[in-house]
Amino acid sequence: MPPSTRRTLHRLSGSLLALFVSMHLIQHLAVLAGASAHLALAETLRVLYRWPPVEGLLLACVLVQLGTGLPLAWAARAPGQRLARLSGLYLLLFLGIHTSAVLVGRRAGIDTNIYFAAAGMHAWPSAVFFYPYYLLAVVAVGVHLGSALARRLPPARKRQVGWRGGALGALCGILIVAGMTRLDIPAAYLRPFTQSAGTSG
Repeated sequence: MPPSTRRTLHRLSGSLLALFVSMHLIQHLAVLAGASAHLALAETLRVLYRWPPVEGLLLACVLVQLGTGLPLAWAARAPGQRLARLSGLYLLLFLGIHTSAVLVGRRAGIDTNIYFAAAGMHAWPSAVFFYPYYLLAVVAVGVHLGSALARRLPPARKRQVGWRGGALGALCGILIVAGMTRLDIPAAYLRPFTQSAGTSG
């Protein structure tokens, strides 16, 4: 695939995913108002993003990102592109893990709601993974979107915008993680983590 086509596909699919991710982060910030507020907003938004044509488009965008992101990250060696490259690589990792987990959970008949997302933060030793996993993902979103919006700026200015995006992402990430920490997770969502911890012990 020609590099120009790869970049175009990456940017188009990334723009569509950015709309969804922005909506998803707003949804997750609702956790600050409690589980009920988050669950109610999630049910409303699911009408849109779980509508089969929209969900199919989003999954296609994820696949395009996974297929185009690594080659683009490998080629991104110009000054001022380091932040975009590193944040992009982390987002590829997160997309792969998170999307797979949600699809597997739904196939198993699990409601992949906020309890599903936060359960790993409420068990040991999985919390060691999930706290930075979520926080770094939101930081990476801020950095990557900031870098994308500033791509036509001089390298120094591009880095500045990227760092500001990362700071905004860090703030959102801290708020979301703090809200998820306060949740009372139902036992059914904790069981896979507590059972695996008991087995390994």
